[in-house]
Amino acid sequence: MKYTPQFQGRLMLVVAAVGWSISGVIIKSADLGALSIAFGRSLVAALCLAPLAWRRRQPLDWANLWLGLAYAGSVILLVAATKATTAANAILLQYTAPVFVFLLGIPLLGERPGWADWAGLVLTMAGVGWIFAGAGAAEGLGVALGLGSGLSFGMLILLQRRYRDKDPFWVLGTNNALVALLLLPFLGPEPAATGVDVGLMVLMGVVQLGIPYLLFFMALQRVPAREGALITLLEPLLNPIWVALVVGEMPGPATQAGGAIVLAGVVVRYALTGRRDLSGTPD
Repeated sequence: MKYTPQFQGRLMLVVAAVGWSISGVIIKSADLGALSIAFGRSLVAALCLAPLAWRRRQPLDWANLWLGLAYAGSVILLVAATKATTAANAILLQYTAPVFVFLLGIPLLGERPGWADWAGLVLTMAGVGWIFAGAGAAEGLGVALGLGSGLSFGMLILLQRRYRDKDPFWVLGTNNALVALLLLPFLGPEPAATGVDVGLMVLMGVVQLGIPYLLFFMALQRVPAREGALITLLEPLLNPIWVALVVGEMPGPATQAGGAIVLAGVVVRYALTGRRDLSGTPD
């Protein structure tokens, strides 16, 4: 059986989503603060990728900076949101990314939105409003951070498609190095990291962050950004399940209802836009 580049890209996206989905369990289990977790896992990822990234290095330019900043916003804000609210809220709000792919794709990619685009936008924002309404005052910051992560992730999807000529090893290595450098001045005093904390950071840096994002970047060289956003919906479905099973944190009624509406909006936005969106033709 011959595996087309499109099939390979889709398989990469599935594996990436499963790897990403364990983030909630690890973040909730670690005793470190949000910035320390984000710093630690990106530092590990950068060090692991350094040998491959350096051999495949490319000249740095403005594209690297924009990719790095979008990536930094996505991974840092998600960790902070997961610490500040439920893992389900954080990951579901990050998956407002397709809304931003749609909105930003109009000026950046010259896309012409159709009825499914607008219907998906309305549904998704209704779900976000439901989650906001159900969140307590103490969780308001976490919900806002989750939405910011969604904006950053949407920008990352678009930029990775625009600059798909960039080597994925080099991009991911420089992105994680940039995250570590950006966070270094803001690290405050923390309790001494235990062996468990160090092990969790290594696990996050390699299995949960480095490998999945590498597969994600490689996949977006093979499939459209729209399809990437749809397939990776596996992550917000699996993430709360792992957290509930391991940590015992159950999403509240507002999260369940709002999350279902958000995911329905994403499905409408992508699954109902026709075969052209899932054909494997690059944007």
